[in-house]
Amino acid sequence: MYIEEQQTRKVFGSDSTMGLFVALYLILLAFFIVLTSISQQSSSRATAAMESVNAVFKQAGVADNGFDPAELRSAASDPVLIEIERAFSSAFNVKGQYAVSGGHIYQIQLPVSYLFEAGSFRVRTNVHHVLDELLIALKSEANCEQQEIALLFGSGPGAVDRELTRSQEIAVRRAGSFARYMTERNFSNVSSGFLPLPEDQIMVVFRNKTNGRL
Repeated sequence: MYIEEQQTRKVFGSDSTMGLFVALYLILLAFFIVLTSISQQSSSRATAAMESVNAVFKQAGVADNGFDPAELRSAASDPVLIEIERAFSSAFNVKGQYAVSGGHIYQIQLPVSYLFEAGSFRVRTNVHHVLDELLIALKSEANCEQQEIALLFGSGPGAVDRELTRSQEIAVRRAGSFARYMTERNFSNVSSGFLPLPEDQIMVVFRNKTNGRL
């Protein structure tokens, strides 16, 4: 005990208050080091997720008004897209639009809350039957591998940065949840990205590459 007191006095002096102050300061410093480490890891994971999304993103969701109207009528007659439109219209009472850009396209914009549970990454259980109907239509095509789905989340104002906002990170995770749901049901042609839409909106794009211009 006497030896420990002598060593303490050598380090901190005879005043024990100084020793307590230094000890508390070191604990506080260690706490901030841990917080900084956690923050950097979270940022790194978000950046990696964004790079992964951009790697698989396919620009399928922009309607092109420069095509012949006959081609748009052809897209609107695509039996797979007709079934997709019917499923969405009956479930959400939201109308989409047809487009032609490397194939027949049907795209629909709706609130994110229609597809995903509030405050969660999970697909809403009450829309599972809608997605299952979509899968039946998509896999009914002879060249099923040419069917694609893209989820384009609203990025809000400004460009999407490498350092994701909280809402954008949630969107990335929701895209992964949706892709897992579809993959588990043997449909893997799902991609995702961002569009300059309000953050509470999502554009869902279906493309049949076997038709139209490739």
